[in-house]
Amino acid sequence: MHPHPTTRASLVLAGLALLVASPLGAREQLTIRVSPSVAFAPATLVVHAVAQPDARNRTLQIQLVSSEYYGSSLIQLDGDQAAVTTMVRYEGVPGGIYEVSAVLLGSGGQKRATTARSVKILSNTGP
Repeated sequence: MHPHPTTRASLVLAGLALLVASPLGAREQLTIRVSPSVAFAPATLVVHAVAQPDARNRTLQIQLVSSEYYGSSLIQLDGDQAAVTTMVRYEGVPGGIYEVSAVLLGSGGQKRATTARSVKILSNTGP
């Protein structure tokens, strides 16, 4: 079975739009990886935040938020001399659906970059 010519053309155009929107070799200013993305409670979550070196980077805030739980870490950065990767561990995280976010702040407290991921911690109680 072959895709319809219109579908094929749409896929090609979508691919070209992605190439134009994010040039090859371009790096995001801030990214996070959370592991595991699904776990059983109580869970240990590990967040790796990667911030591209920049003299204006001063603080990295990582938050773990659900309707029942809140965790936050504030890490001071030394501009372009700071480590590229920061690791934060949250232990004993109860069941729930979490938004894990990272915010990169400049010297005046202004947001320089933000990113987020969702994580599901399965509870041993309830359906």
